[in-house]
Amino acid sequence: MKKNNKSKKVFKTLFIIAGIMIAISVIALSIFFGELYFGGDQPDMDLLGKTQYSLSVYDSQNQIILDKKDQEYVDYSQIPQLLSDAFIAVEDKRFYSHHGIDYIRIAGAMLSNIKGNRTQGASTITQQLVKNTYLSSEQTFSRKFKEMQTAIKLEKQLSKDQILECYLNMLYFGSGEYGVKNASKRFFDKEPIELNALECAMLAGIVKSPTKYNPINNYDNSIARARIVLKLMLEQNKISQIIYDSYINKEIVIKNTIIKNTLDKNYLNSAILEASILLSTTEKNIRESGYNIYTFYDDESQQKLSSIVSTPDYYQDNLTGGLGIICDNSNYGIKAFSSNRNINVYDFRRQVGSTIKPLACYAPALDQGLICPSEKILDEPTAFGDYSPSNYKDRYYGWTSVSDCVANSLNIASVKVMQQVGCQTSVDYLQKMNINIVDEDKNLALALGGMTYGMNMIELLGGYATLANYGLYKTPSFIRKITDKDGKVIYDADNSIVTRVFDEQSSYLMTDMLVNCSKNGTAKKLKNLNFEIACKTGTVSMEDKSFNSDIFAVGYTSSDTILFWQGDNALDSAQTGGGATTLMLKNFLSSYYSDTYPANFRVPNGIEELNIDKFSYNNLNKIVLASQNAPQSSVLVEKFSQKCLPTEKDTTYDRIAIDDIKFDQTSDKVIINFAYNPKLGYKIYKRDFAKGEYLIEDIKSSNGQASIQVDIDKLFGNKITVIPYYVDDNNMEIIGAPYKYYSNSLISGIFS
Repeated sequence: MKKNNKSKKVFKTLFIIAGIMIAISVIALSIFFGELYFGGDQPDMDLLGKTQYSLSVYDSQNQIILDKKDQEYVDYSQIPQLLSDAFIAVEDKRFYSHHGIDYIRIAGAMLSNIKGNRTQGASTITQQLVKNTYLSSEQTFSRKFKEMQTAIKLEKQLSKDQILECYLNMLYFGSGEYGVKNASKRFFDKEPIELNALECAMLAGIVKSPTKYNPINNYDNSIARARIVLKLMLEQNKISQIIYDSYINKEIVIKNTIIKNTLDKNYLNSAILEASILLSTTEKNIRESGYNIYTFYDDESQQKLSSIVSTPDYYQDNLTGGLGIICDNSNYGIKAFSSNRNINVYDFRRQVGSTIKPLACYAPALDQGLICPSEKILDEPTAFGDYSPSNYKDRYYGWTSVSDCVANSLNIASVKVMQQVGCQTSVDYLQKMNINIVDEDKNLALALGGMTYGMNMIELLGGYATLANYGLYKTPSFIRKITDKDGKVIYDADNSIVTRVFDEQSSYLMTDMLVNCSKNGTAKKLKNLNFEIACKTGTVSMEDKSFNSDIFAVGYTSSDTILFWQGDNALDSAQTGGGATTLMLKNFLSSYYSDTYPANFRVPNGIEELNIDKFSYNNLNKIVLASQNAPQSSVLVEKFSQKCLPTEKDTTYDRIAIDDIKFDQTSDKVIINFAYNPKLGYKIYKRDFAKGEYLIEDIKSSNGQASIQVDIDKLFGNKITVIPYYVDDNNMEIIGAPYKYYSNSLISGIFS
């Protein structure tokens, strides 16, 4: 009996607890739904459909960039039913029946997540519109709750067709295209009203992942996704079986209309992004605040650059990314920027390989007076503690001039130079050019481009623009000036700080070495251009050495600095910076400077051309000043800055002599001993009683110690004469002082 009473008490307690929990849940749900439906702010209706029309962008000539400042907005009346149905089928099939939130879809998503499948979303078209118009993309409950609140309110103020119109105009389709009208024109060269069912399905399929399903770069993915959408349209009775059967196995011709309207999307987007950085605000605010952005954009430069970047023949395949940038050296303004990818040029960071060598190794060493272009470095397998880099294809050149080390992009030499400069000093120079290096990268691997986060393209471009401007750095910019809606200047590039990084002489010598790279090195595809071009190539290999991840060619003339990149794909190892990207640079420059060639690089004060002794350089790997009277055939002309002038001087041709000559006689021989000067010849004459004087030896180009034995006439004796000489530029023998020896004889005085 007691046990039964105890069970009743437990049951009663559980019942009360359950009742309380139900009551709390009802209250909580009431509060939740009450706040959901009645709380929150009313959406600002002015923001809906508001695009970039309040933003004006101008080119370098203060001409407004027509059709480049905004996506084209399309009214719902111009949107075909097929296109609306395609988006509804794949994004929100109960769009016309819910009131902003699809609870059935939410439940399905929750169940899917419980099962471990997190690919299913629950946002309605209205919620997506709200998120992209009013909210950030952060993944928090509070943001999601605000999204749901606003979606409910929006549904009360707009019709379904109005919501759909706003939604279709704000979607991003990749390739820099926003809105269905722009996407339709870009991919199919059609107005939306002209699209067929499969094309509508393709547009609807792209928005899930504009990169993965981009029909230009990933057609196979895009058409497969389009067929899935087409099937959904059939299942939801949006199209008939006849239409489905007509299109399910068809292909779509992608036009990729790179025309004036779309050529400049990357440039325009980059300028807006830069404005947001300069003004510490969001891109959205820039687009909506009535600003006037004055850029360095040059239409002719953009057309020629885009023509190169968009040509498939330069690429291994259509999966390979590519870009090009042109910077005007006179003002550090970016004239043109083109890419076959939708790239944020400031966040797009890549390993830059050997293109860092001039910036991190050689220019700092020149500036410190530690090297000169003609100095030789021993290129051989070398371990630097635990670090053992190797040259490309493990090829080593022995003693090689710094200039040729740069031209052939020798890795060992670069590391040796950085070791001489010091890693921290190298980093200090890079940071002056706004290239930030993390602590983990302050080691010798930096000499070969080994960086944790790589560099973005503006940083790399700015480094080479510094060399082009004789050591003065200023951040390359898309923007000249920004004014607010009232015309007040709020940013002016003329006020930007210019920093001295390298002195003029060091920058010029670095440039001269990069000109050599264009003529004789990895960038020799440029050697036949009719003007001076300095260039460095770069190749980044993958862990599997059979493939490369990135290739670069960065060059500059006296007028412009130009960068070309390919990558973001497994490139065959034969694809190097000296190949495709250098060819892009060559063909671009040939077109770009077809009318007027840029001037040669100016030689600054403080650069001296000196004659150095060829033999010492070629055979002893030493830089020795040539004798004043040396023939031209025995000298090399090299450039030096005043920081690294050679001091040792050869005197061979100033006084042609044999200072250490000795004659030693035995009973039947005279032995002549002296040190050969390999730059001189030596004629040895013998005079005897019967024949008179005649030449017995003419020794040329000998090294080491001479020990010449001459037979003598013991009866009459001999006169032996040694005469040093050289051959001048007119093939004339220039002789020095003769050295004579009279051997002992039984009959003395005969030859005296």
